Amino acid sequence: MYATFGGRRSWVYLTMDSVWRSHRMVQSWSGSISKAIVCGIVAITTDLGSTCQARSTDALLEGWQDPPIESRLRAFWWWLNGNVTKEAITRDLEVMKEKGFGGALIVDAGGSEQGGNRKVPPGPTFASPQWCDLFRHALAEANRLGLEMGLNIMSGWNIGGPMVGPEDAVKKLTWSQVQLKGPAKVKVVMPEPPIKDGFYRDLFVLAWPIRQDLPKDRKPIKNIEVKALRARPSFPGPDGWFLANSAPPTIQVLFDEEPSIPGEQDANTNDVVDISSGLGPDGTLTWDVPEGQWQVLRIGYTLADICRVSTHSDGWAGYALDVLDRDAFERYWQQVVQPLVQQAGPYAGTTLKYLHTDSWEIGVFNWTRTLIGEFRHRRGYDPVPYLPVIAGYIIDNREISNRFLFDFRKTLGELAVDNHYALFKQWAARGGMQIHPESGGPHFTPIDAQRTLGINDIPMSEFWARSPTHRRTEQVRFFVKQPASAAHTYGRRFVGAEGFTTIGPHWQETLWDNLKPSFDQALTEGLNLLFWHAWVCSPRQFGLPGIQYFAGTHLNPNVTWSDLSKPFFDYINRCQWMLQQGSFVADVLYYYGDHVPNYAQLRSSDPAQLGRGYDYDVITEEVLLDRVQVKDGLLSLPEGNRYRLLVLAPLRSISLPVLRKVRDLVLEGATVVGPEPMTANGLTDYPRCDAQVRAIAAPLWSGQTGKGRIFGDRTARQVLAADGVPPDFAYESNDPKADLQYIHRRYLGKEIYFIANRSGSTAAARLTLRSSGRPWLWDPVTGQHRPATSFQALPEGRTTLPVELPPYGSIFVVVDTNDTHSSPTTRDNNYRFVQWMDISDGPWKVTFDPYWGRPEPVILDRLTSWTEHPDPNIRYYSGKATYTKQIHIARDLIGRSIWLDLGLVRELALVRFNGKEIGVVWAPPFRLEITDAIKPGENLIEIDVVNFWANRVIGDAGLPASQRRTQTNITTLTSNSPLMPSGLFGPVCILEWLQHNESM
Repeated sequence: MYATFGGRRSWVYLTMDSVWRSHRMVQSWSGSISKAIVCGIVAITTDLGSTCQARSTDALLEGWQDPPIESRLRAFWWWLNGNVTKEAITRDLEVMKEKGFGGALIVDAGGSEQGGNRKVPPGPTFASPQWCDLFRHALAEANRLGLEMGLNIMSGWNIGGPMVGPEDAVKKLTWSQVQLKGPAKVKVVMPEPPIKDGFYRDLFVLAWPIRQDLPKDRKPIKNIEVKALRARPSFPGPDGWFLANSAPPTIQVLFDEEPSIPGEQDANTNDVVDISSGLGPDGTLTWDVPEGQWQVLRIGYTLADICRVSTHSDGWAGYALDVLDRDAFERYWQQVVQPLVQQAGPYAGTTLKYLHTDSWEIGVFNWTRTLIGEFRHRRGYDPVPYLPVIAGYIIDNREISNRFLFDFRKTLGELAVDNHYALFKQWAARGGMQIHPESGGPHFTPIDAQRTLGINDIPMSEFWARSPTHRRTEQVRFFVKQPASAAHTYGRRFVGAEGFTTIGPHWQETLWDNLKPSFDQALTEGLNLLFWHAWVCSPRQFGLPGIQYFAGTHLNPNVTWSDLSKPFFDYINRCQWMLQQGSFVADVLYYYGDHVPNYAQLRSSDPAQLGRGYDYDVITEEVLLDRVQVKDGLLSLPEGNRYRLLVLAPLRSISLPVLRKVRDLVLEGATVVGPEPMTANGLTDYPRCDAQVRAIAAPLWSGQTGKGRIFGDRTARQVLAADGVPPDFAYESNDPKADLQYIHRRYLGKEIYFIANRSGSTAAARLTLRSSGRPWLWDPVTGQHRPATSFQALPEGRTTLPVELPPYGSIFVVVDTNDTHSSPTTRDNNYRFVQWMDISDGPWKVTFDPYWGRPEPVILDRLTSWTEHPDPNIRYYSGKATYTKQIHIARDLIGRSIWLDLGLVRELALVRFNGKEIGVVWAPPFRLEITDAIKPGENLIEIDVVNFWANRVIGDAGLPASQRRTQTNITTLTSNSPLMPSGLFGPVCILEWLQHNESM
């Protein structure tokens, strides 16, 4: 193969290593440097010139080509301050349908003014007759269009509203104290404890003799603020906006403690006297004080520090509901939700398929009216003598006090499950609907988050796009492993997440190097159903770009890239379809304990110490007890998921029922990794429970394991290696910075691996998969798929093949285990292009929309960012600009597989060649096949390039109001904000795809 340059013939073979070298540096809006792109071979994502179609039209391929409604993304559809119209509702839903959405979640909310932006004028109040008229219209239109809808059952979040009184609101314990000396008959006014909003109710007055011989060096209970759930935790939060910290406490915080020492207790339980009957309504205590100094504790409850509905529309201010109180939820249902369901009429349970509550942001609380009775019933002892521990006193000893706190928190977590979320599901099911509340935090809450998520029909959490100012680390951006494990272990198909939330950017979250890698990361954590946050319904009277919430990645028909958006949404839907199929593949079940609060965090937190190449699911006490069995030496769930190991949390205490289940599993043939427990959790049946733990654990950890095994001194990775189980996914690369992540599902004889390049550089790597058969390459960007032309079968049922992924690129490798007869090949790679022409140099004619930019076309001699142009109409331009150019195609290119490579585009481009529409590119390698469009001689290239709204909004910020073209409530973009590089950068090249002549 040769190409002609300047009259000379030259051999030009391009490999991946020659691609993505920087030929210019472009300053991005956030101050980071983006690399422009040198033409050549790039990415798996579009190098599929002669895609071979599967011989059968099986379900996997059919869903890939046209994902069904359940695989299509949803919109967090904001009705901002209730200000929507029927016309805007219809327009939004029609665009959603056109672009490939499966439905929307209606979220009436405020918050437009946060961050210093302007408040959107109010529309109808949530649930009012006028609002319900709009609601019914939305359901009717969604039904017409075949969309599935959900409803957030309040305005804003923190479920509640104006009908919730203090008695039904979220509460916390509060106290005051005095010291009294006896013997004496006293009548003293007890100080009123600290209260919130003037609401307070007395509970108990407890007294105990003050010890005079307490050790002088006695230390308080560590982390009492967190352990007693009496105040906001002290962990560093991810950003300064949330009212409560979002970083969940670690297991070490809850269990780390100084050892007990004799004589350190403030009192023993039999010394604590309940003198509540002596307290009058006015707070006067009448008591015959025994001899000595006495500590007197007045305990009551008030409203929690964060006790109100957040981010609500006008007219919905009120208290947040006590999520521990069954009666409170049922009253709310009857007053608010049931009337809305009735308004939905025949659409309830059909078009209106889901009900929702948003993330739990009421912080911490530790009281409900039934708590004492529930505690006695669930834990089997009276908590009242231990209540001084909540105030920081040591009762009996340090260990006993911490055990009580364990029981106290666990009871709160169980009440949240039983009295709120399980009840929510029951009531929804009566109307034929399902639920997907963000019930697992991620904010600090007294729950077993994964158990709470396991109730959902769709376990749902959130993940964030990158922002230069908020949530800069993955730890506080991704919360998907937890709902994924809940789905896998509770038998749910879908893993949902509110996605692309941000604080700071406005129309600045770029697709290929921000949203795509964020989405891909969430996929490898287990996501398979995205709820885009946020699509704001913006009526036409608000202009362009219109009204927006202060946070989230802005999306609606007003965004500049709406017309070209479908290929990006197609990418999302294809990925979701593939990752909804079959069952998740992992080697380990990690039991994370039964303590509260409890959270599963990032996949990379790796609590089982597996290391790279293996995956795991986290399980709750409930799942372990009720759903895990042993089959053929493997841990098995009812849906068929199987795991090689059960790994226990690194604790010396354990739930006694869990230990009994571990014993049974081991005797039946399971392999368990973890330390030998020495004590039980909590005070139920104490101290007998500890003796029972030791009696069960000692023989197990000493080798009496029946058919199974227990390893107390090895990591899970060490055990798997010793068993000859290699990593499920491994790769080799000459680039030490190469960073690939994967997730694996198994479906009807096909091993489905999704592989994502987490780096902003090209990744050339050799993969090794723990699967045998013929590998196929499925490209989710283009929708094409073909068999790998280079792969090799390895011993022990493994397959190796080379892949080359562009920056933040991704691919599905589908191993057909039924095809074991295809001959492996050792070709150098699966991707090869040859460059014929670099057509980057001008002249390029560029035409802008006259209203938004320059009225006359400009001629560019070289490709550069619009932001570098001296004309402010171009420098601040937002929207579509069309590049046109004539090029000469040699006759000997006809009949070959010819491609147009645009190099670098900011942000999307639609290509027409000789008047024929070729397609849209939005991610590297920005390449499209033009084989059927070229002709010998002169050819016309037209490239519509679209950027985002930010530059025009920034430009308008420096103009008088009368000269501005944009209208929006967003004011945080100023004339000093950095501009986003925009336009076609190139190099623009004509390439040939070298096809291997291989029979399929």
